[in-house]
Amino acid sequence: MKRIYAFSILFFLLFAESLCAQKLWSGNIKDSVSGKAVPFASLKIIDQDQQIIQTEISNEDGSFLIPVNEDVTSLQLLIVSSEFGSKTVSLKADQTNVGTLFLNRETSIKEVLINAKKPLIRSKIDGLVYDIQSDPESRAKNVFEMMRKLPYLSIDANENILFKGNPNFKILINGKETQLLNTNAKEVLKSIAASTIQNIEIITNPSSKYDAEGASGVINIITTKKMNDGYNAAVTFGTRFPKQEQNLGFSLNAKHKKLGISVYGGGFLRNNPQIDYHNHQNMVSSRLQQDGRTSNKGSGGYFNANISYEIDSLQLLNVQLGSNISNSKSQDLLDSYFYQQNVLSENNNSNNHSESKGKGFETSANYQIGFKHDKSQLLTLSYKFNSYDYDIMAISDIQNLIHLVSDRIDQHNANRNSEHTLQIDFVKNIEKIALETGVKAILRKNSSDYTSVPENVNNSDKFFNRQNIYGAYISAKFSLLNWNFQTGVRAESTATDVNFTATNTGVDQNYFNFIPNISIGKTWKEHHSISVGFSQRIKRPGIIRLNPFVNQSNPYFEISGNPYLKSVVNNDIMTSYSYNKKVNLNVGLSYSFSNKIDLKVSTYNPMTNITKTTFENSGNATRLGLDYYFNYPVTKKLNISINGNSAFFFINGKVNDVSVENNLFTYYIYLSASYQFENSWTVSSNMEINSKMPAGLQSTTNAFTGSLFSISKSVLAHKLSFSAFINNPFNTYRKAVTETFGDTFGQNNYIRDYYRSFGFNITYKFGRLKDEIKTPQRKINNTDLAN
Repeated sequence: MKRIYAFSILFFLLFAESLCAQKLWSGNIKDSVSGKAVPFASLKIIDQDQQIIQTEISNEDGSFLIPVNEDVTSLQLLIVSSEFGSKTVSLKADQTNVGTLFLNRETSIKEVLINAKKPLIRSKIDGLVYDIQSDPESRAKNVFEMMRKLPYLSIDANENILFKGNPNFKILINGKETQLLNTNAKEVLKSIAASTIQNIEIITNPSSKYDAEGASGVINIITTKKMNDGYNAAVTFGTRFPKQEQNLGFSLNAKHKKLGISVYGGGFLRNNPQIDYHNHQNMVSSRLQQDGRTSNKGSGGYFNANISYEIDSLQLLNVQLGSNISNSKSQDLLDSYFYQQNVLSENNNSNNHSESKGKGFETSANYQIGFKHDKSQLLTLSYKFNSYDYDIMAISDIQNLIHLVSDRIDQHNANRNSEHTLQIDFVKNIEKIALETGVKAILRKNSSDYTSVPENVNNSDKFFNRQNIYGAYISAKFSLLNWNFQTGVRAESTATDVNFTATNTGVDQNYFNFIPNISIGKTWKEHHSISVGFSQRIKRPGIIRLNPFVNQSNPYFEISGNPYLKSVVNNDIMTSYSYNKKVNLNVGLSYSFSNKIDLKVSTYNPMTNITKTTFENSGNATRLGLDYYFNYPVTKKLNISINGNSAFFFINGKVNDVSVENNLFTYYIYLSASYQFENSWTVSSNMEINSKMPAGLQSTTNAFTGSLFSISKSVLAHKLSFSAFINNPFNTYRKAVTETFGDTFGQNNYIRDYYRSFGFNITYKFGRLKDEIKTPQRKINNTDLAN
């Protein structure tokens, strides 16, 4: 790692002089009528040969910054906005500040779309942007359903989103982290209509301004914001059977002069019918057979409000409030048969009832200051507080049918989590460099009060965990020899202490991380782009992995966290190529590796016949992966796309000082075809293929295939949309198999779950606004914890 740090410092020194051979063209884009900023306009730089040599995007406040070589004497700037049309401006060598460029509404969006259809994908130096509005399937689908089509993303059989095959990543909405996406991401995304989303950013190489903690990448969901004085709103409802799942979501944006309000919320209901599961475990001289039936139901809701006030042209105040609740109940009936030397020695019947409740609250304030003498300069002061309480109650009635003995275990686990965050960000153009820098402090406090009846001294205690993180970063963006560079470093100091009340014991962990980051990209002939990059990320264990509470609902298995876990550093080297014209093609190759990763470890004790599962920093993990995406509009009505990945996973570690390896070749393929009929009817057919996947150091999950068919219709100028769907019509059930292995045992867990499903979605949009609600360009994002 010392070589990497040295390289980062050497990189700045070697190119400092070369940067002086760069110039920056800057300016602002505004509406000629209202004088308001035009955000996210496409800027295409055209050279003397009428070739597009570079593409940029205007900022949220309408400002733009274009780095070009010093020897360039003149260029043309083509500005394209979906709301205002297009405009071409000539730039000269001595005109580095072009001032304010005004766009009018004389050129309609239809005229722009006739000349060139917007590509679904736009490449960036640190990832890509998927234009949801340009995908016709977005009119009748929710955000979760659209995730299957996005490059670098996949969804497993349990509907967990994976980022380059990794479940550890961060989801933001409008560049801001919300607590509800950390607790119920799947349900929240199902309640958001895709038609209310402008685009989704897939950030594969997050810059140094993001927290070092956060694993594989960042997904930023940008909502549609055509907001004039007045309001606009959307309501969506979806249901699915036979699992009896319902999702409801709404969004509201309102603006009056300098005051803007953006609100979104929703809820879900779940009442899953009973399914069967089986667990078979083979040891050296014994075996365990378990047959069970389980059912569960739950509900939840969330609400988030964002209020912005433009004090004047240079000052912006933003306040956010949010809350969420959830609860679930499950009922398990389990029959256990334990054999010694093929002779039945134990026969237990278990009736397990569990209930969990969660509630969260968050609030934040951002104060953004601009400067008259330098429009590129911004200072943002931010504060955020969030808390989350999570209680689990489990009752197990166990009867031994051989010895005619009954037992009852009551367990309760009360988790309390709170977090304060202070942050200062500063943005400025210095000479030829766009510079971002800032400092941040995160103060976390987690606790768990867990008890067990009959009293068990090994499973009754109060656990406290405090974690303070202090960070600083600097990030630079510039161009050199027609290449774009984004590089920076982040330093973080972490102080952690763990204490147990009953035993009066504890442990302290203090460590420092210096995290470099670099991305290099080039675009030529407008449609081709390549990028390479390197980044490091930190994964700090969350409360679920740290909590020492032992779940004993199954008499032959115990599951707990490990309060002594340490953080893990992940290294990622990546390169990608994109071609975006009529055909959209994106191919990414990445190599990532981590040492002493916190993996789930299972051991069997022949004295008690109990298998214990916890987490330990005992393994190393490596992934060599290829991610690809292809989209082709065969005709104006027929569109086909392929999204997939292939990867080699190499996982190794030690369990009870015995070396264990779990190496697999994996693949994921999602095929999609859609056809648009007249009168806004759309039909789509989709198929997914998912290979056997690793589930940790000692486990794998089986392969599966799926099919999805839907039909949708939009009416009232696309304000009202509805769709009906059926998933996996050829299979009523799916057999999900998890294989777990150790040096003294082998285990197969089978779940027969409902696979065929059908349902519908309805979305209604209404209202109209003129001016976009402004939000600060810098906000607090704690992109760190992994559970």
